[in-house]
Amino acid sequence: MEKTIRIIQQSELTQRQYPDKKTGEQKVLNVVMLKMTDGLDTFFGEINGERAVNCPKFDLTKQYRVLCTMITREWLSQQTGEQMQANTIYVDKINMV
Repeated sequence: MEKTIRIIQQSELTQRQYPDKKTGEQKVLNVVMLKMTDGLDTFFGEINGERAVNCPKFDLTKQYRVLCTMITREWLSQQTGEQMQANTIYVDKINMV
């Protein structure tokens, strides 16, 4: 997905722990969250890894062109037994317009 957006909010760098699927070893993922709008829709996107560590503070008054990947995942809720779905948007590239 490629869009022209304005950033509404940018989080500080955070770290999330997760278990490696192959080894079970605890790993750390660096994340910066962006709340963005294209003028119609408002959505969240993540910048991960080293790009998150090196992520600049974006100017909230400027427009940016973003290239994003959207991942849809499904799982069975352990609490309710219901089938759940979620979309996650990963910011692959971001440049000022």
